[in-house]
Amino acid sequence: MKKLVKASLFFFFLSLPSHAHAGKVMFGDQDSIHFVANTTIAAPGGGHLYLGHLVTMHAFLLPYYVESKGLVFGISGESKKYIPLPTGGQLTELQNAGLLPNELPKTELSLFDYLFGFSLELFVLGMIGYGFFKKKFSK
Repeated sequence: MKKLVKASLFFFFLSLPSHAHAGKVMFGDQDSIHFVANTTIAAPGGGHLYLGHLVTMHAFLLPYYVESKGLVFGISGESKKYIPLPTGGQLTELQNAGLLPNELPKTELSLFDYLFGFSLELFVLGMIGYGFFKKKFSK
């Protein structure tokens, strides 16, 4: 039984992220920008913009829902600030000028995003499973 508990704790902690969210209790919405591609567009106030994928995690102690908000311009040196990607004519102008690819990349959540984004549910299921196995094997 102790081996089962240790294994479940090992896999739970293995699923936790190794970046900025690690070890933090989370509440509310948490935005993160995943790098997609470099651009040569200058950012307001210096630096440059990069093409990024905006991912939002909704959390209560641990994340319980994750969603993709699409492509944005991330600002180099700023982990939480972004500029929405223009649409229509402005987007076409940037593509025609060669500042953005003609076909924008698809935005998909990674397996890691899903695992961490639904970690509250995984934790609850793990605790239910632990209780079930503890009750079943303690007799």
